[in-house]
Amino acid sequence: MLSIIDEAIDEMIIAQKETTQEKIYTLIKKNLSITQIEMARILNLTRDGISYHIKILKELGIIERVGATKNGIWKVLK
Repeated sequence: MLSIIDEAIDEMIIAQKETTQEKIYTLIKKNLSITQIEMARILNLTRDGISYHIKILKELGIIERVGATKNGIWKVLK
């Protein structure tokens, strides 16, 4: 039981050291159909904040959106 708690704490510490863009990248890798609203809720950010970081990730060629706005999925390029 304590090892599970220790692992959870370690994951939280690592997650705190990640940049917002790394967190978004991780969320997209875990769920290619995740929405910006869902990401904002999970990361406790505004949708505009998520949109800003996604724009940077797209410009860097790390991710892209494939398909329609509502039905599309994310494609991880790197």
